[in-house]
Amino acid sequence: MNIVGCFMTLLLIFIPMGKALALSAGQESPEFGAMTLNGASISSKDHPGKVLVVVYWRTDQERSLLALKDIGQIVSGLENKTVQVITVIADDDDRDQAKRITTENNIKFPVALDLDRKIYSAFEIRIYPTTLIIDQDGKLAFAIPSHPPNYRKLVNGHIRNALGELDDAGMEKSISTEKIPEDKASAEMNRLYNLALKFDKSGMFDMAISTAAKAISAKPESSKAQILLGFLHLKNDDADSAIAVFENALKIDPTSHDAMSGLGGALVEKGDLDRALEVLNGAVVNNPYPQWTYYQLGRAYEQKNDKDNSIEMYKKAMQKLINKQVLPASLSQCE
Repeated sequence: MNIVGCFMTLLLIFIPMGKALALSAGQESPEFGAMTLNGASISSKDHPGKVLVVVYWRTDQERSLLALKDIGQIVSGLENKTVQVITVIADDDDRDQAKRITTENNIKFPVALDLDRKIYSAFEIRIYPTTLIIDQDGKLAFAIPSHPPNYRKLVNGHIRNALGELDDAGMEKSISTEKIPEDKASAEMNRLYNLALKFDKSGMFDMAISTAAKAISAKPESSKAQILLGFLHLKNDDADSAIAVFENALKIDPTSHDAMSGLGGALVEKGDLDRALEVLNGAVVNNPYPQWTYYQLGRAYEQKNDKDNSIEMYKKAMQKLINKQVLPASLSQCE
C-alpha cells in the first residue's frame, strides 16, 4: 500500500483542509460547566490557580472504577491541597448506578452530567475512561486514555509536575520504569526482529513472518516482535492472524499505540467497524505518530457512511504527513 499516494489523491478531493486537530498538551483547556448528580452547578472556572483533574468515565466499565479509585488514593496522598478532581459521565449514562458506585466505593468527587456530550466533544474524548490533567494556568498538561498498568505513576507524576513539585526531568524519572540490562533472550529477540525487517525489505516475505515468529519465541513477554508479526500478517491480508497477534501484544503492553493501531486496522479489514473505531480512537490519544491511525479511522468512518468524520480523519492524517512526522519502524510498510 502506498499511503502517501492515497493521501495525495484524498488531498485533491477534500481541499481546503480543516484545522480541527485533537487537543494537545500545552493548549488552553476548553472551559466547561455542568450540573452534578446532586443538582449542584459546577464549572472548570470554579478552581482558579488549582490543578484540575477531570475523569470522563462510564458506569458499566471496570477500568473506569479502577481509575476513580486510583485518583482517590493519589489525591489523598498529596500534601499540596491545590488539586481539584471532577468526574464526568454522559447525561444518558445510568445516574442511579453512578450514585451507587460512588457511594459504595467512598468516592467523594463530584460527578458532573455531560449534557449533549458537550465536554466529550470539547476535549475530543475517544475512549473511556479518559483522565485529563489541567495545570494551574488552565492548560492541558496531559491526557491518559483508558487505565494502563502505569496509570498511578502517570497521574501522580503529571500532577506533581503541574504543581511544580517535579521538574520535567524528575517527572520523567518518576513515571519511567527502571532500565534492566539486556539479557540473552532480549539480545536474541532483537537480532531476529532486525533480521525479519531485512527479509521484509528484501521481498522475502515468508522468511520475514517465520523469523518474526522466532523472535517472539525468543522472548514471549516482549510486545515488540508481536507487533511486527501483526503488521506482517496485515500486509499479507491475513486479518484474523493479525488480530490474534495484536491482541496478545496488548495483553503485554495495553498502552502500545502501534498494537492498538494495528488491531484497529485489522478490525477494519474484517468489517468489525464499531470495535475498530473504539480501538483506533484510543490509539490516537497521546500518540506521537498518529498518521496511519487517523488514516484507518478515516477508512472505518467511510465504511460506516459517516462522511463528515471520515473527511476529518483523512485531513488529520494528511496534516501529519505534511508536518513530516516519521512513522515508527513497526509501521514502515506504510511509508
